[in-house]
Amino acid sequence: MTDQPLDTSRPFLGVEAMERGVATEASLRGPRFRRLVHGVYVDAKAPVDARVRAQAAMLVAPAATVVSRHTAAALWGGVAPDDWQTHVTTLRPDAVQRTAAREARSRARGGGPGCSAQARRLLEWGRMDVDGVDSRVSSDRSGITTRHGLRVTTPERTFLDCAEDLDVVELVVLGDSLVHAGVTTPDALVSAAASIGRYRRLARRAAALVRVGVDSAPESRTRMLLTLAGLPEPETDLRFHDADGTLMRRADMGYRRRKVSVEYDGRQHAEDDQQWAGDIRRREEFDGWGWRMVVVTSPGLWVEPETTVQRVATVLSERGERVTARSDEWRRYFGPRHLRSA
Repeated sequence: MTDQPLDTSRPFLGVEAMERGVATEASLRGPRFRRLVHGVYVDAKAPVDARVRAQAAMLVAPAATVVSRHTAAALWGGVAPDDWQTHVTTLRPDAVQRTAAREARSRARGGGPGCSAQARRLLEWGRMDVDGVDSRVSSDRSGITTRHGLRVTTPERTFLDCAEDLDVVELVVLGDSLVHAGVTTPDALVSAAASIGRYRRLARRAAALVRVGVDSAPESRTRMLLTLAGLPEPETDLRFHDADGTLMRRADMGYRRRKVSVEYDGRQHAEDDQQWAGDIRRREEFDGWGWRMVVVTSPGLWVEPETTVQRVATVLSERGERVTARSDEWRRYFGPRHLRSA
């Protein structure tokens, strides 16, 4: 037993806390501690995020387990749909490991070395049956690294694995956000999706639509709404410089040739007079440069997306672009039935 004090601000095993006299069974059930998963606790005052939940799950996971999918995305700074579960993947052992496991189980049955709980855990593999943990099994041992002291899938493998759970729009949101976080590139995602594996057709399509310079998930969704409606894909991160090359303004996305910008506005601007005044000045500047600005808000994605598509198509047509909304694919992902928080 270690002489180091048990740090209860980090996830810990309840049985270890009781063995070391830090807690009792009753106190673990009381207000002093918070249970994260079965058998794992943390001080009730400690902040709990994806990293802490991942640490808790890994304390009771088989040894060959890695943090994956939604939870890995969060650890890399990516955006995936909210999910209350912690996502992990246990790697299926190879032939040598399976032979070692059989021999260890034989020793354990005879009471020899390898019969301890810790030794058994090191040899276990399979889907974890733990409330709050979404556990899956994979034989793919590639794309594994370390982040925040945890074994985790790489950003590229995380993107590929999430294709099992996400649709094309949310997969593009994830890809854009991973690129924005600086942990991967569109080319790296395209290259990863070119490999052989499950759900690669969806991953390839989404990877081809991931872009640099996207600041938020609503921006990604707005771009995907227009693209899936059959309109020209808007360029992301439009930047405007003066004669000396100094950056003056930028726009979320738009059509530079037609001088049309498309902006997602999630602030509803009525709350902040100073911000509202700044936006008026900004729009006046764009007007002075001969640009048309189409502003999209949350209802434009989830209440009346068809109107949003028509607004952009109309402005482009007025600017000389021969364009029509020739696809209804957007209906699978946008509108009241698909309402999201942003």
